[in-house]
Amino acid sequence: MAPDDGGRAYGGAADDRPSAAAGTAAAVDSGFVDELYVVRLRGLVVDFRIGVHPHELDAPQRVRIDTTVEVARPEGGFREDYRRVYCYERLAKGIRQLAAGGHIRLVETLADRIAELALVDPQARRAEVTVEKLDIFPDAEGAGVTVVRRRT
Repeated sequence: MAPDDGGRAYGGAADDRPSAAAGTAAAVDSGFVDELYVVRLRGLVVDFRIGVHPHELDAPQRVRIDTTVEVARPEGGFREDYRRVYCYERLAKGIRQLAAGGHIRLVETLADRIAELALVDPQARRAEVTVEKLDIFPDAEGAGVTVVRRRT
């Protein structure tokens, strides 16, 4: 915890500092709002037909997906309006639809497709996707890749 500086960090006396009682208006008006926020979908486990080995062609495999999407903060804030934010439910549904779409040979391809899907929303700026096959090695939690894509 930082030592109390008597309010000097805010350019005034201790009485000028924002307080919890000031509510959210103080936080919004502080000028310290980042232009991006982060949306995470972690630990989504879906059965995919994936792999290059003959035994991987026979049955689906459990795949864990972690997705982080950097999103442009809407002009004027969130305003408690669902239409102004990134929809992680749509992302999860899209990933499940990919699973129903047939065999994919490489985890890299799957991760790239999920990153593309994550960037469909025009507010999305960057997507980082980790895809891991969970049942490949008995002595490892998973084996996989992470890809990053950015909106240009």
